Amino acid sequence: MVPFSRRHALALPAAALVAGRAGVALAQGDYPSKTVSVIVPFAPSGGADVVSRLVFAQAGPADGPGFVIENRPGAGGNIGAEALSRAAPDGYTIGTIAISTHGVNPTLYRRLPFDPLADFTPIALLSLQPVVVAVRADSPIRSMAELVARKGDDLTYASAGNGTSGHMAGELLRMKTGMKMLHVPYRGSGPAWTDLLGGRVDVVIDNVQAGLPHYEGKRVRILGVSSERPVDVLPDVAPIANVVPGYVVNSWNGLAGPARMPQAVTDRLSAIARAWLAKPELKARYRELGILVPPDTSPAYLASFIRQEIAMWAPVVKESGMQVD
Repeated sequence: MVPFSRRHALALPAAALVAGRAGVALAQGDYPSKTVSVIVPFAPSGGADVVSRLVFAQAGPADGPGFVIENRPGAGGNIGAEALSRAAPDGYTIGTIAISTHGVNPTLYRRLPFDPLADFTPIALLSLQPVVVAVRADSPIRSMAELVARKGDDLTYASAGNGTSGHMAGELLRMKTGMKMLHVPYRGSGPAWTDLLGGRVDVVIDNVQAGLPHYEGKRVRILGVSSERPVDVLPDVAPIANVVPGYVVNSWNGLAGPARMPQAVTDRLSAIARAWLAKPELKARYRELGILVPPDTSPAYLASFIRQEIAMWAPVVKESGMQVD
């Protein structure tokens, strides 16, 4: 088997996600008996897109005729999430949900075009993705403790955009420490890291996956990771919680369908996702990208997790003073 590298994850075309069923007949009424559309409410090559393609690339003949990813980006994920919420609840349109659509946006947006709890059927929690706090390799700030001690009056921190996991992680860090770093939002991870390397911002807070190439190239110093424990791909980086007690933040992705999806269909999709996430090949790809397999992937856990995320991020969004019409 050809190794499935980070580059392959980013380049995987939607057509490659269709799992063929040549020679395998499905009985009448079996689910799925036709191709399932998977709405990803973000642009290709972003974190949610990469996770979705990694997961659905595990589909095999036993999982039905196939799954095809459809990217519908815009409005912080709200456009795709709204489309998912309005789809027929027959199991043939499902989608990826995320920290933005079902954690931050319910408070960030004055008018959300869907109810994150009532308008969806939770299927499975697919991934947890810690964020990192990084500075340039030549920065005088050499540790998380030094950064917190600076209080940040004269520092700027970049994120991939307003309302992203990096932005919210930065605001939570400010709340917990009293730091006063100025937030500088960018249109995506790439420009934020470019300006860090160019000396136009002092700090970047972004997901592990976005920071890995710069870490591996020794262009940045990663001061801390937001997971509870160190991650395999950052062996010399300690959790931020070692300096800021209780600071644990994960970007995340889940799988959901429209509300009122049949229980049998939900159970079938949940079982398929659980089997995929247990595959050693997928676990290896996750480790390669600094992505964590959730401790529980069940629909009930995802439903509870969404409620916790909304409750966690509501005060952070309010404290930041940011709201979007």
